[in-house]
Amino acid sequence: MSDSWDDYAEDWDSNAGAIEYSQKAFDSLCEFINLEGLRVLDFGCGTGLLTEKVARVASSVVAVDPSPKMIDVLEHKNIHNVNSLACEISVDLITSQPIFEPRFDLIVASSVCAFLPDYEQTLSTLKLLLKDGGTFIQWDWKRSNEEDDFGFTKEIITNAYAHVGLSLVRVSDAFSLTSEKGEAHVLMGVANNA
Repeated sequence: MSDSWDDYAEDWDSNAGAIEYSQKAFDSLCEFINLEGLRVLDFGCGTGLLTEKVARVASSVVAVDPSPKMIDVLEHKNIHNVNSLACEISVDLITSQPIFEPRFDLIVASSVCAFLPDYEQTLSTLKLLLKDGGTFIQWDWKRSNEEDDFGFTKEIITNAYAHVGLSLVRVSDAFSLTSEKGEAHVLMGVANNA
């Protein structure tokens, strides 16, 4: 596997697993929240597979990803109500970039948080971008067993939300994907900025 998401950008939109994951995440999102009129941040948007679905319903979407090539693919889609930025989220960045004002009704993070070097620190930063009463939703791979160090358990997500002051709504098994390696389950975590 490459060290850089840039290496995947060109072919990402034809990756069957990525397409299925984004569709299932979107379906579970729409079952939970009405996107109409919302200002949404898609954190770790990649090439925008989820972004473009959300943008069809939401008022506006700001899409951020640290991979410039992923953002380039998204920008070539010319989605009228999407603004994108290739960046790593930090407190300095969000206080200096006008794209992050006003704060967001909803932040989504699809298959992102398990790759973060400091999950709780990033949650704290993202919380600053949520309106009071705003919602944070993540989808991430569920750990397959106790020895697995990739992905999350329900407890890890629940504890992280509590530590950063997000109010837990739920953590649930959202969907699964099947590949030649077997079945992989995805957790959906939902919290409010109460």
